[in-house]
Amino acid sequence: MFTIRICELNIEIDNRYGLVEDQCRAYLTDGAPAFRAAVSSRETDEYIRACGRPMTAAEAESALLYRRICGCMPDYDAFLLHAAVLTMDGRGYAFSARRGTGKTTHVAMWKQAYGSRVTVVNGDKPLVRRMADGHYRVYGTPWCGKEGENANLSVPLNAICFLEQGPRNVITDNPAADTVARILEATILPPEEAAQDRMAALIGAVTRDIPAYLLYCLPDKSAAELAYATLQQVRN
Repeated sequence: MFTIRICELNIEIDNRYGLVEDQCRAYLTDGAPAFRAAVSSRETDEYIRACGRPMTAAEAESALLYRRICGCMPDYDAFLLHAAVLTMDGRGYAFSARRGTGKTTHVAMWKQAYGSRVTVVNGDKPLVRRMADGHYRVYGTPWCGKEGENANLSVPLNAICFLEQGPRNVITDNPAADTVARILEATILPPEEAAQDRMAALIGAVTRDIPAYLLYCLPDKSAAELAYATLQQVRN
């Protein structure tokens, strides 16, 4: 058992395997926890059977613990967004895409175009939180996809960009209804009805407050340059 600090919350992790503690090493804290996350051996066994790919019990435990954490996040005005989050010049941009669309490639193109100016906050599973002042921040977490890119830091969330493959690079404003639908695809809904209501209100607020774009892109540096030219103009 150990405690981590993510999204400005201390969370106690009740684990059986060492994998998740190794994974969380950069996020360990001694602070009093806001809540506790645990999963049973039955839950890990069921998850492995349902997953459809080879997986160890330790890997299943890690995945389920993060699901449990994400299920509690709406209580703190926060939620998981499956996205790669980059920060550049003090600003944060989230790039969300369906599996196989090329999110990892797009992140690599930003690095190629802008080098050390770019930091990957999280490559796949960051947390977004609405702060008391109404602004939004996005947080690195130990759960970050197979590339393992994450940083224990938070940055302002200035824009969300949804990626689609296309024959040329085109970026447009994304309609609010489609933004809501895409965020719902890219998050984990909590099991309790009250938490679901809080989550729905939070996603509605994010859609209202954070500019969202749709980028049809090629797998090359020009897509990153177009994205940056557009997103860096956002002022919020």
